[in-house]
Amino acid sequence: MTKKSDQQRQNIIAVSRELFTQKGYTETSTREINERAGIAEGLLYYYFPKGKRQLLDVIVHEGVEDRVRIAKNMTAEWTRDSIEQDIIGLFENMWHLLGNGIGYQEFIITIRNRAMLSDEQSAWLITSFENVQQHVAERLFEITPAEVSLEKATQLATAIMATFQKVIFDELLIRNRRELPDGTTKFITGQIHLLMQLI
Repeated sequence: MTKKSDQQRQNIIAVSRELFTQKGYTETSTREINERAGIAEGLLYYYFPKGKRQLLDVIVHEGVEDRVRIAKNMTAEWTRDSIEQDIIGLFENMWHLLGNGIGYQEFIITIRNRAMLSDEQSAWLITSFENVQQHVAERLFEITPAEVSLEKATQLATAIMATFQKVIFDELLIRNRRELPDGTTKFITGQIHLLMQLI
């Protein structure tokens, strides 16, 4: 694919992501995508032969990959001495990824269109969450092997991710807050401190 073709493809994805966020997947027509992207009728199908469905696939898959990549990169740097701050840092990075720009759009599209997701897309989401949780568990075990069994590290990682998930869903979806509230970091810090007492 040429550079111009790649730019055109990325433009179509960006426009679709924006429209799916604003209007929803089912309420967005391919005609609207073409018009907003400034492309000829039918050109969308050149880049995405399966149309809107393929665009939804691409958007969901990119969001999944971003979350796993951030977790993998961040957990690699964790140390025993700074474990609580490292975990809080992971939460803050996940919040920034999901609360801003493209990450927010991908998150909202995934949640709003949950019923539209294929089995494959649902599997991507489940796997991405499990992969992040696994990176956390493996790193906890690596830096505390004398204190924590792999089973206990996995249980701790599950509790950590459940805490993250609750806060992110409460703030972004229920309260519709895009900025991290002042008390939230304090709450996360207290929860992580409590969990780390189990080590």
